[in-house]
Amino acid sequence: MTQKIEVDIGELRQITSWLAAADIEFIEISKPGATVRLTMEQASCAADADASAQVDSPIARSGRAGAPEPSLNEQALSVTAKSAGIFLTTHPARSTPLVSAGAHVKLGDIVGLLQIAQLCVPVVAPVDGVVMRISVAHGATVGYGTPLIELSPSA
Repeated sequence: MTQKIEVDIGELRQITSWLAAADIEFIEISKPGATVRLTMEQASCAADADASAQVDSPIARSGRAGAPEPSLNEQALSVTAKSAGIFLTTHPARSTPLVSAGAHVKLGDIVGLLQIAQLCVPVVAPVDGVVMRISVAHGATVGYGTPLIELSPSA
C-alpha cells in the first residue's frame, strides 16, 4: 500500500525565505518515507559575485597583520564555518570523503558538510584550487568562523 505524503507549500515558502535570509544555499529535510531537498540558485551576475567574494565570503586569509601580502599563488585561503555545527568530511550515507589533501576543487564544489541537528549544510570551495589540508577532524564540533579547510588557489 502506498502512503500519501502531503507537503504544505506555505512551509516550503517559509523555509526558503529562511535559507535566503541566512545565505544558505542547500537544505535537505528527511522524515520517515520522505526527503525534501531545496537548493537556492546563485545570483546571475558572475562579475559582481567575483568582486564581492573577496569581501563578503567567509574566507579568512592566512598571514599576520603588517606582513607583506603574498602573491595569489602563494596565498592560502581558509574555508570557514558559516555557523556552529558538526563538521563532516563524508556524507552520512557514504563512506568516501568529499575531498582529501591534494585534491583539485573548483569554485562551488562541496568540500565538506556542517551538520546542524538533522540538517547537513554543504561547505563549498570559494575558489578553484588545491586542498592543502583539512584543519578539523571528521565529527568535530565547530563554531562560527572556525577554519575548516585550507586551499591554495589556482592561477
